[in-house]
Amino acid sequence: MIGTWKGKYKYNMNQNSEFNNKEVEFILEIKEFDGEKFIGTVQDIDENYGTKGLGTIEGKLSGNHIEFVKQMPIKTMLLKNNEKKIEDEKKKHNPILYSGVLNSPDSYLGNWKIKGGISFIQKLLYISFGTKGTWEMIKT
Repeated sequence: MIGTWKGKYKYNMNQNSEFNNKEVEFILEIKEFDGEKFIGTVQDIDENYGTKGLGTIEGKLSGNHIEFVKQMPIKTMLLKNNEKKIEDEKKKHNPILYSGVLNSPDSYLGNWKIKGGISFIQKLLYISFGTKGTWEMIKT
């Protein structure tokens, strides 16, 4: 598990959204692994559709199943039917929950989701209904 992983995720959204099925590549670096739990860093390569900054990951491997939480340093939300992206560099992004399975040696795929909620960005109230999609990664 320790090492560099290249991956991509896709949004699963309203078909009219420019984000629907948009692929965003990321680099994930697993720095510690005890045979079950792991920690590391992650960075989205495309900041136009992804999230800016160097994030952290914390996860667990159980047999062929993997799950981890991606925590990005800059809060990002999609507005107006998921067509406009806003950011707040003073707040952390909501946790992004990843789960998946071993696809082939050194390759995983699965689903991700962000729970909805209420947020204040630049003193304005926003309600999010959550976001979800698919992902995959391979060890380089």
